[in-house]
Amino acid sequence: MTLVSSRPIEDRLNAIGHGVIDVDQETYDLFSCDFPQRNLGMVDDKASSLEVDVAGERYDIRQSPGLLTSSNAEGTTGAALWKISPLLAEWLADQTNALWSTGILDLDVVVVELGCGITGLVGLVMAKRVSTYILTDQRSVLKLLQENVDANAPHANRSKVKSRASRKVERSSEGNSNARVMELNWELDDAAALDDALSPGGQIDLVIVCDCVFNDFLLQPLVTMCQKICLRSIEKRTALLVAQQLRSYEVFSAFMELLLIKFNVWRLSDASLPPTLHSGSGFVVHLAILR
Repeated sequence: MTLVSSRPIEDRLNAIGHGVIDVDQETYDLFSCDFPQRNLGMVDDKASSLEVDVAGERYDIRQSPGLLTSSNAEGTTGAALWKISPLLAEWLADQTNALWSTGILDLDVVVVELGCGITGLVGLVMAKRVSTYILTDQRSVLKLLQENVDANAPHANRSKVKSRASRKVERSSEGNSNARVMELNWELDDAAALDDALSPGGQIDLVIVCDCVFNDFLLQPLVTMCQKICLRSIEKRTALLVAQQLRSYEVFSAFMELLLIKFNVWRLSDASLPPTLHSGSGFVVHLAILR
């Protein structure tokens, strides 16, 4: 692992992906593919609970169909499980994949996920495979998110949610907890809030954004939050992983334009991904680092 980690991260990303230079070309290449729209979207938007098998284990997941159809001002898309989440979680859990083989993921890394939603599935799967996994989202989803973390405690130990006023994230009485839940609003909060979930002087190795690129009004706050989090790590350059369903040509293009102002971006090649995330699947995975 030491030999892998000593290679510049740009070299490691060049080995597993294609550098993105031209936004128009990237957008055209992705959206010109014929992908099956009917197989995308949510797993089941009407179910209040789901059983999901990932990496040989079963996860019991609660959803909120009521919140999904409400007019909640903070948004409702995080109230259900989207199809890309179990696909991404399955791939991330495979320790033979490109992220593990290049040292971007290992047992000692600290991961922050933005907009994890009520289900928190990626975090539930990955929390026991890394040093610390911090699940973040808006206040409206935290109660059910915490319940999902608690219900799947054998997979991801519990941690407690605190209000914005105290902002502290506590470890559970069961011992060291790899999964930590906290409120983080891209528009209102600062990345410094994450310090409460980290060990003193702790660095963030990877930021995960799974299926959060859909609202053009939130693109700038999302990119700004990613930038601020990545700037907080001094000793090691933080990688950003963005996995998304391809929905709107215009929204995707606008997101990439903003991302490329501050980040160098690579699209992971089909050789680095499972068939479920290949070109033409309707999903795409990018990795980025600050310029």
